[in-house]
Amino acid sequence: MKAHLLSVALALTWLPIQAAQAKTDSLCAPLREFVKSVRPDESKTFEFHTSWGRNFKDSAELAISAKRCNHFGYGPAEDACTYLMEHGATEFSDNNFKRAVVCLSPKTRFDSGLSVSDAVMSLSYGSADVTLEFSEDSQTGGMVLKVAADGY
Repeated sequence: MKAHLLSVALALTWLPIQAAQAKTDSLCAPLREFVKSVRPDESKTFEFHTSWGRNFKDSAELAISAKRCNHFGYGPAEDACTYLMEHGATEFSDNNFKRAVVCLSPKTRFDSGLSVSDAVMSLSYGSADVTLEFSEDSQTGGMVLKVAADGY
């Protein structure tokens, strides 16, 4: 019974924290600006790659963790990449996906114990349809968060 009450107390504590993070998470500004910048009939994407425990397959250098981000030459995507390269998680890289979802869908909540290994989510934000995909990258190794915005 005590364990159940503790779980309920933690859940009730965690939900307001997530609501506050949607308003204050510093990832949200560059991510939202990226999505808002996409014009009607235009599609833009960026990919944030992370590897924990080793370097990427195409790198001979030894590493405990690695990050790279492809903005495909698009300025607002580069701003999101710059943020993620400095502040994005590598060990628990699914947190990048969860944070991005909450930034673009502020009423969405995740249980504190939820771990994501493979997910695709589509939503509308402003005048764009957005697809967030988090999955293993078998080609380069590690994980990849892809954010694609299609303006309408």
